[in-house]
Amino acid sequence: MQWLSVCSLLVLLSVSARSQAQNQICTIFTEAKEDGFKSLILVGLAQNLPDSTLGDLVPLIAEALAMGVKCCSDTPPEDCDRDVADLFQSAVCSSETLVEKNHLKMCCEKTAAERTHCFLDHKAKIPRDLSLKAELPAADQCEDFKKDHKAFVGRFIFKFSKSNTMLQPHVILAIAKAYGEVLTSCCGEAEAQTCFDTKKATFQRAVGKRVTELRALCIVHKKYGDRVVKAKKLIQYSQKMPQASFQEMGGMVDKIVATVAPCCSGDMVTCMKERKALVDEVCADKSVLSRAAGLSACCKEDAVHRGSCVEAMKPDSKPDGLSEHYDVHADIAAVCQTFTKTPDVAMGKLVYEISVRHPESSQQVILRFAKEAEQALLQCCDKEDHAECVRTALAGSDIDKKITDETDYYKKMCAVETGMNNNAFEKSMMVHYTRIMPQASFDQLHIVSERVHDVLHDCCKDEPGHFILPCAEEKLTDAIDATCEDYDPSSINPRIAHCCNQSYSMRRPCILAIQPDTEFMPPELDASNFHMGPELCTKDSKELLLSGKKLLYGVVRHKTTITEEQLKSISTKYHSMKEKCCAAEDQAACFTEERTSCLIKRGDTEQ
Repeated sequence: MQWLSVCSLLVLLSVSARSQAQNQICTIFTEAKEDGFKSLILVGLAQNLPDSTLGDLVPLIAEALAMGVKCCSDTPPEDCDRDVADLFQSAVCSSETLVEKNHLKMCCEKTAAERTHCFLDHKAKIPRDLSLKAELPAADQCEDFKKDHKAFVGRFIFKFSKSNTMLQPHVILAIAKAYGEVLTSCCGEAEAQTCFDTKKATFQRAVGKRVTELRALCIVHKKYGDRVVKAKKLIQYSQKMPQASFQEMGGMVDKIVATVAPCCSGDMVTCMKERKALVDEVCADKSVLSRAAGLSACCKEDAVHRGSCVEAMKPDSKPDGLSEHYDVHADIAAVCQTFTKTPDVAMGKLVYEISVRHPESSQQVILRFAKEAEQALLQCCDKEDHAECVRTALAGSDIDKKITDETDYYKKMCAVETGMNNNAFEKSMMVHYTRIMPQASFDQLHIVSERVHDVLHDCCKDEPGHFILPCAEEKLTDAIDATCEDYDPSSINPRIAHCCNQSYSMRRPCILAIQPDTEFMPPELDASNFHMGPELCTKDSKELLLSGKKLLYGVVRHKTTITEEQLKSISTKYHSMKEKCCAAEDQAACFTEERTSCLIKRGDTEQ
């Protein structure tokens, strides 16, 4: 690598927000420290050059590290100050090996903004994989981990980064740190494999949740734009930091929103620069820090982990003297005056005042109330009797009641979920979603039912009571957003398409209100559609769950209005058939006969 290339690799993930006239490389080298510095470079290389091997990258990282030292010397080279994106692209394009190996010839034939867009587009098309497949047994991983901890974590970062190119580097480093903690706790155990299997499952769920959250924000930004993202972030951080003023919160949220577009497009250079600028500025505000305990604690973290800490922090205590409830009618003249001149400011203030008082609310409930309030203000603020008009318009809308009602709904759902075993609840979700969208494929509905089950299982367990609403509704809305994004809703049915195109806060209530699809023309009920044979006698629990869900899918599609009693009858016969045939000498023949006579011809799904 020529010197230009080394420098470009070094600043690929520069998180400096200072002007291009300053030494970006020394800034990140100093703040991230040597190990964090090398890790950030590794993430950037692996994400942009996924067809290169770790061996290809190791010497480049070593050269870049040496370059970092030079950039922090008394006479730093001029290339330490060059434009980051242009420097990286020029370096990659100067290497025939990298260009050929990573299929970047077309991008390197372009210049300036076109080349940047091409690099980002190329990166966005790289396949992603969260599964961490082909892992060694725990004993082998422990041996490698104990032999060279840093090298092991480096291999993990490389592998995970190259298959998750749109994840922000600080997220990948947090995931790598958590994986290292799993091995640290398990490798000293006698039953290392059992420990590892248990903790790995928890770890992967946590990874999946974090990735889902990040992807959900990008989906919201793509579909609804900055305004909805700003409203979500205003609620989220007003709930976390109720001690901050509306003006302080507004400035902070504007900067947060500015990071969303580059982070979601895969432009990690700009993403990390703007994230660091934001966190630096917030952590430099002594006035806010003195009032926000959670933020103050996060600002003591190192540069690589501060942002993740802020995102994960719990709500601080409310300011002394803050009223328990927000009364929109108390100063309606001032509200209308602001709304008439700057409606977004007036609505932002209303959302802020509700959010600081109600950390137990979901973002969606607050947004639904804000939507009703906005309509009332639009209707009334230009009228002489605007105060009475607003009171009348909002007579049936009470934010406290909305929060209570929705919390009660999720508590009831939790009672149902905890009263069933995992498989029974997931099967019930399969039945529900097959009823309302029988046109969807089994694989689609299998994923949907899994997503809903996982959300409720985690939220009911982790956030019982007070914070069940923000946990469950936020994550269920994320699941709906992902479903609407992953599948063409118009190919399923008009009702689903209608809900997918609703306003952001109304998607979940819209889907919840959908009734069973009675217009669907089901395929002819045929025993061959139900895959039940000797394999049921040897399958593990996951495979048995899948078989049970396939049976329910086929039956409910045939009759979306099938009653719970009919389903119970089929379930009873299914388990009796399984018990009988698994004990039979000729299992295959038994399943063929029983499947047809018991489940199909007995009229279980007829009126």
